[in-house]
Amino acid sequence: MPRIGETLRDARIRQGVDIGEVERATKIRAKYLRALENEEFDLLPGPTFVRSFLKTYAEHLGLDARMLVEEFRTDHEGLPDEEPAPAFGSRAPQGRRREPVRYDRRSPGTGPIIGGAVAAVLILFLVLGLTGGDEPPAGGGADSQPSASERERDDRRARRRRARERSERRERPKSVLLKITPEGPTYVCVDRGEGETPVFEGSLTSTRNFRGRRLRLNLGRPSAEVRANGRDVDLGSEGRPVGLAFSPGKRPRPLPLSQRPCV
Repeated sequence: MPRIGETLRDARIRQGVDIGEVERATKIRAKYLRALENEEFDLLPGPTFVRSFLKTYAEHLGLDARMLVEEFRTDHEGLPDEEPAPAFGSRAPQGRRREPVRYDRRSPGTGPIIGGAVAAVLILFLVLGLTGGDEPPAGGGADSQPSASERERDDRRARRRRARERSERRERPKSVLLKITPEGPTYVCVDRGEGETPVFEGSLTSTRNFRGRRLRLNLGRPSAEVRANGRDVDLGSEGRPVGLAFSPGKRPRPLPLSQRPCV
């Protein structure tokens, strides 16, 4: 069975969304989404946050969140949620007679209550900090001027957005990985540009990968599966030969017959 990270990554790539889009939709930071896909769970604050973020991410992708959370519990936590109950029929060790237990009926005092309230507030602040929950307050008047704190917050948000966009640009692929899986013997010609020597020309009977800064494809029949950098390529439904040009980070560009390789 595929692992947790593979299931999340394959579902996201299959739906054609990137990490930035998921971050904006779920309010979970991109570094934690990548940690879930890479199964680097120790980068998250603890198992409780892993289960919460995993459930939110899986539901956003339309996956079975309960199954993935249970798989995480089984494979990465390995501890029961509750202490096992004592076995029935066990006897106390022989020896001196046990003293009866006396329970103190006095009030436990306010110390534990205050301590629990402080811990709850700290956990709430931690969750808000991890999920980036800094949405502007609702109900502001249309004519009201932003305060200094609001302008500072907007500036921070703009800086984060620019940093995220730069990160997404750095993550764009620098080359094209073309994977062709024919259903039967299929004529294939692949080159790296006009005037370049073909990388492959002939009848393809099994899956083969091609990599290059730019690739051009001449496919004799569309009864094959073509994937570019992990994404399915639409070959149409007319049943005619297909010609496509591929570049990193761009959609495949149809090629007229005169511009296809090996023509």
